Amino acid sequence: MAISTQRRANAADVTAAAVGARTLVAEALSPTLVGGSVADWAHALRELQALADVVAAAQDEAIVRLAAIEPVVLETGELVETHRAPGHIALDAPAVVSGALSVSAVHAERRVRDAVRRAADGPATSTGLGGLHTAMAEGRLDAYRAQVVAAELEEVPAEVASGVVATLGPWFDREDAARLRRRTRRVLAAISPDLLRQRAVRARAASGLRRWVDEPGVDTWLGTFPSEDACAAWAAIDTLARHYVDDGTCEHLERARAKALTDLVTSNATVDVRVQLVAPADAQVVAAPSDVTPLDDRDLVTVHGLHAGDPDLVPRGWLARATPVTAPASPVLHPTSGALTDPDDELATDAYRPGARLAALVRARDGRCRFPGCQVSARFCDLDHVLAWPLGPTSAANLACLCRRHHRVKQRPGWSVRMSADGSLHWTDPTGAVRTTHPLDHRPLVLPARAPDPPPPQVRRDAQTRAPHSALEFGLEHRGGTGPPVTRGCRIEVHRPVRTYRVTGLHPPRRRDPFPATPPF
Repeated sequence: MAISTQRRANAADVTAAAVGARTLVAEALSPTLVGGSVADWAHALRELQALADVVAAAQDEAIVRLAAIEPVVLETGELVETHRAPGHIALDAPAVVSGALSVSAVHAERRVRDAVRRAADGPATSTGLGGLHTAMAEGRLDAYRAQVVAAELEEVPAEVASGVVATLGPWFDREDAARLRRRTRRVLAAISPDLLRQRAVRARAASGLRRWVDEPGVDTWLGTFPSEDACAAWAAIDTLARHYVDDGTCEHLERARAKALTDLVTSNATVDVRVQLVAPADAQVVAAPSDVTPLDDRDLVTVHGLHAGDPDLVPRGWLARATPVTAPASPVLHPTSGALTDPDDELATDAYRPGARLAALVRARDGRCRFPGCQVSARFCDLDHVLAWPLGPTSAANLACLCRRHHRVKQRPGWSVRMSADGSLHWTDPTGAVRTTHPLDHRPLVLPARAPDPPPPQVRRDAQTRAPHSALEFGLEHRGGTGPPVTRGCRIEVHRPVRTYRVTGLHPPRRRDPFPATPPF
């Protein structure tokens, strides 16, 4: 009988192997090595990608083992770690992963969940996705494409998921994510059409809209909508946008669509904007001299409260139209951090629950959950005593916004937090790592409009994906069919007829010539 002599690797072995591999790769990529053909470097690129896939699989293994560790306090007061079966997820595991990988709380939660689904597939936690982890460990499948397949098999029975993954195996090292997604759906539909329908029903029920700050002064929206609702809404937006382009309100169609969307929404709602002005501590309000240069409505100023997180840049003219308030309100700012403060503890109380004014001050100061990497809005958070009441007071200097999950994480063994006078929170996790979160900086920032605004960015009209018409209309207008490009002064106005749509099932559409000899109108 053969006896395996392979020693089980521990965390120190994995760490040493990772350091060694990183060193070898770094030495091989010396900038003095410039030899090799295109084929040679393409082969090197494939091998590096295979190495990255193996590393991603090893990270999944490490996350699974980390997540299975639960701290236990013995009767003697000693804190020990117990190892549960693979697939168990400790409450604070995503928080530890967030600090180790320097990612957001949401990203860490997804990372832990994905790793457990792929690498902990077994009798105790059967997911049917173990084949994805095996392909990653073999260097044939990267983490992104593995997640695409796993997302398509969400809530699919383990035995069905295992069969789909086995069918997809030969395609892992040759197809991109989009084609793997389509192939997964075709295989799933062949095995169990009901499961594919259930996924569509769940996707429609989970439709929604999110927004976040992107470039300075603008927000990014991401929405998913039922297809029939999206079709009607897009038609309304597109029609209004074309009017904006025709009358010169907007330079290009994409900007016009953005304006059309916000105009259609705000014209059907009543929006009440309230602005509260704040001032640094010991600031004095004086009348403006008569010789001061008038303020420009194009100046960009920072405002808080439009959403959770960092401040927004808005034109001064919009702020002036929103409110006639000119005097500072009662809250004052910390001189170094810009945090809202209650310097004399006027809002403090001896009770456990803060009053309405104190709660509003703390939520405005924090803006979001104060756990590192968490972006949950302050209005959905608990107001937690940093130092537990009654040892700690109910005051602005001892209250912080925490979402319910991270409120519970704070109470786990091995975690500690303290608050500085400037409102900063210093978190220490069970590994000893210290991370700091800061309150919102309410100090004013003004970007004056000292010169005329730059022209809008030029839009490439020669790209069909950004053109205002269909592929056929674009070709007729810009290329005259198959002839040479025509000048921009020549424009063909096309009135498109009402289209009817027919669903033909899951079969791929037939390819048609985008520039037929005879137009279809």
